[in-house]
Amino acid sequence: MSRLTPDDTCNICTCEFDIESEGGMQGYIGIIPFSLCPMCFSGIMDMFEQLSGDVEYDNESGQEMEDDDEDSYG
Repeated sequence: MSRLTPDDTCNICTCEFDIESEGGMQGYIGIIPFSLCPMCFSGIMDMFEQLSGDVEYDNESGQEMEDDDEDSYG
């Protein structure tokens, strides 16, 4: 396999996965190939949502909270 082609090994957890049957992500960062298994891809997407501030979570249950578009400053 070429060094510039994404392979079937996750770059985070190093597990082997089948992109066709399991899902996941393969692509490039610039010219560097990368592969993410479904679990790591899901974790990265969850982290992005939390850091971007689009989703608010209840601290106790971890469930997504309703987002009202108005902020209340008391």
